[in-house]
Amino acid sequence: MNSLVSNLLDTLSTCPPTQRFWIAYSGGLDSHVLLHALAQLRQNPSPPLCQREARENFGGQGGFLRAIHIHHGLQPEADNWAKHCQQVCEILKIPCDVIRVNVRTASRESLEANARTARYDAIAQLIAPDDVVLTAQHADDQAETLLLQLLRGAGVAGLAAMPPVTRLGKGWLVRPLLAHTRAELHAYALQANLHWIEDSSNADTRFDRNFLRHEIMPLLQQRWPSVSHILSRAARHQASADELVQTLAEEDLQTCDGPSPEKLFLPTLSRLSPARQRNVLRFWLKKLGLPLPSTVQLQHILSDMLTARADRQPLVRWHGGEVRRSRNYLFAMPNLPSVPEASHCLTWTLPQPRRLPLGELTVNKVQGQGLALPAGTELQVRFRQGGETFRWHGHQRMVKKLLQAAQLPPWQRPFIPLIYLDNTLIAIPSIGIADEFMASFQKMGWEIFWNPESFVVGDLSP
Repeated sequence: MNSLVSNLLDTLSTCPPTQRFWIAYSGGLDSHVLLHALAQLRQNPSPPLCQREARENFGGQGGFLRAIHIHHGLQPEADNWAKHCQQVCEILKIPCDVIRVNVRTASRESLEANARTARYDAIAQLIAPDDVVLTAQHADDQAETLLLQLLRGAGVAGLAAMPPVTRLGKGWLVRPLLAHTRAELHAYALQANLHWIEDSSNADTRFDRNFLRHEIMPLLQQRWPSVSHILSRAARHQASADELVQTLAEEDLQTCDGPSPEKLFLPTLSRLSPARQRNVLRFWLKKLGLPLPSTVQLQHILSDMLTARADRQPLVRWHGGEVRRSRNYLFAMPNLPSVPEASHCLTWTLPQPRRLPLGELTVNKVQGQGLALPAGTELQVRFRQGGETFRWHGHQRMVKKLLQAAQLPPWQRPFIPLIYLDNTLIAIPSIGIADEFMASFQKMGWEIFWNPESFVVGDLSP
């Protein structure tokens, strides 16, 4: 018991600087042990925590240490569990927030994964910048995670399993019990006479983690009693290897970077070895916040994009992301929406922003340039049908050729908004304003902006 508290103290002394600790408290054995151990530490008048202010607050009765219980609503006993957690926290004089979440229960989706996502999303929304959230995953959990990742065919990053410290929203997620086994936590709980919740779903071996926990791990422990510590050590080795892999990927990305973050310069990428190409692509997509493609899809990006002729426009798409090629660049982006139909028409009242199928229209008031129309003018927004012309710089020009000359990526051209007034094309964002509608010298006009990268979901009614 004293060993666990002492190790916890050492772990907390190296955590990121913070003004508030949260403990994710489910009411089960693991989180109850962590909560109780933290309460014991709080009685110490000067634990060596992250900074002087933290030491002072942690020793008092204030709100520096708080618990958060996520009410998933998936079990009939969920209300009773929440009450139990509040009662325990009241005895320990630790404030407890109960947050209700809605968990997706769609078929072909992992209920475990959806509950975990809902739980972490709720916590991330609650915490303030640089808050530290403490969770009670232990060495057995780490071993199970490594085995699950191995059985999924994960790479180095996946086999690193759960990091001791990682970002969570605006704050930090810290796992201070990874050095301890479930048996050690159970011994602590018995010695401290703790009473915890037993979730019956934890015995359901239809879930992969429970199958490993109840069917596989006991067999491994019979042959290798220290298997949890051994696998946890293997995860730490993989984490070290992944750090080197990420460093190499960052160096390679700097050499392949395009003029904007979503672009990658193909000639430089092509000179890397296949392994480094795959590595930098994963790093690039992750840095953009896109879901990672499968191994097969990643290979298609390399085989289809790098060898394609310059006039081809290959596409590799997966759920949540896609990569396209135009000339000498790869472009990564979220999945594009459906191309607007030729008859699609939206109204737009100056100077209000206007949501579009792709991105948004906005304006800025400027002098001596821009669209010379009064505020309140109602315009129409249409999309390419083919054959449009535009009076610009003294000539009637084909819109198709103007878009080509502007080097707008081919997949953006069907989405570019064409601005009409009484059936006359008067403006094309990224191109210009029709001659007769351009604000004259010393007159005020509206500069039009179209940001195709701002994917907006909302009302697109005419």
